[in-house]
Amino acid sequence: MDKMEVLEEKIRRATDLIRSLREDRSVLEEQLRSARDEVKRLSMRKDDAEAAARIDKLQRERSLLGERIERMISIIEEVEAS
Repeated sequence: MDKMEVLEEKIRRATDLIRSLREDRSVLEEQLRSARDEVKRLSMRKDDAEAAARIDKLQRERSLLGERIERMISIIEEVEAS
C-alpha cells in the first residue's frame, strides 16, 4: 500500500468515526430530551415517594448523558480540527 492509499484509509476511518459519533450524539440527545421530559412530568408528583426516587435516578442519568454528549462533541471537534 502506498502512502496515498494509507492516507485515504485514515481519512475514511476518521470520516466513519465522525459519522458514528454524530449518530451516537443524536441518540444521546434524544435520550436526554426524553429524560428531561420525564423529570418534568415526575416533578409534578413530588409528593409520591416513588416518583421522587425516579426523579433522582433520571437526574443522574441526565447528568451522565450530558457528560457523554460533551465528550463526543469534544472528540468530533478534535477530529474536525485536525
